[in-house]
Amino acid sequence: MAYGEQPLTRVLLVRHAQSHASVRKVVAGAATCEGLTEHGREQAGRLAARLAAERLRPDALLTSPVRRARETATVLAAGLGLPEPVVEPEVRELDFGAADGLSIDEYGRRHGTFDMTAEPDRPFAPGGESWSGFRGRAGRVMGELADRYPGGTVLVVCHAGLIVAATSGLLDVAPPVLFTDASPAATSVNEFVRSDTGWSLLRFDDAAHLEGAAGPLPGEPVR
Repeated sequence: MAYGEQPLTRVLLVRHAQSHASVRKVVAGAATCEGLTEHGREQAGRLAARLAAERLRPDALLTSPVRRARETATVLAAGLGLPEPVVEPEVRELDFGAADGLSIDEYGRRHGTFDMTAEPDRPFAPGGESWSGFRGRAGRVMGELADRYPGGTVLVVCHAGLIVAATSGLLDVAPPVLFTDASPAATSVNEFVRSDTGWSLLRFDDAAHLEGAAGPLPGEPVR
């Protein structure tokens, strides 16, 4: 490797499986998340089987501290024969502040609605995180992971918001609508690679393992 070149490092961001918060349309952060539904556990199992068939052997399996992500990561660890996942606090979802635990409808009544990209410095709710702060955090943690595992492959179970924020922070692109429950899909694989020329996105919202799977696919804006 020539002087100054960085080894190729892969960071696979996997969105957690379907959660009770998603079905009930609740804004649930670390304080109020009730974990996965049975359908969500099935989704996580499908992803584990797919990754095992692909012979994926990550150098590290990390997870957000939020319950729905930790439960998804536990299923993946068992299916891939990996050690217990390591909690990485910085890959958590947007900090919802005072909105944590509110229904989508109640959030609207208390805090109104707004376009986070139009008002990037406005917190989601009092005590919460802004889009600009979240986007910066996502970019920083991706860089830290690539530095921590140079030349390796890191599997990270996280959230739709974190995936979108990382895409925006690293590549300066983002979907026109943020924070929906439909995309990136539950258990989707989103593969980022860092080389000496910077970051690239090899796949986004890859949920081929769910094709033909029965179960609800809610589309309301939830986390």
